[in-house]
Amino acid sequence: MSIRACKTADELQDIIVEQARTLHGPWPSGMTMFVFDDAYGWSASISRPISEADNFYRTRTLDLIGTLKVRYDLDAPRL
Repeated sequence: MSIRACKTADELQDIIVEQARTLHGPWPSGMTMFVFDDAYGWSASISRPISEADNFYRTRTLDLIGTLKVRYDLDAPRL
C-alpha cells in the first residue's frame, strides 16, 4: 500500500505550476507541460526552452518534478 497521496494529472500539473511560480516567478509564455502515466508511476514533459531564461526555469521545474514524484502518485485508471 502506498503512503503517497494520489493526484490526477491535472492536479499534479497545477501543483507543479503553482510551486514553480512561487519559487521562480511567472510561468514562461509559450512553455507547455504535460503530466502522464509512465512505467514508473508518472512523469511530466516540458516543452523546449526558447531562451536561456526559459531553459533555467525548465531545468528548475524538472528538478521540482523529481521531488514531487516522491510525494505523489498519479491517480489514473488502470486497465
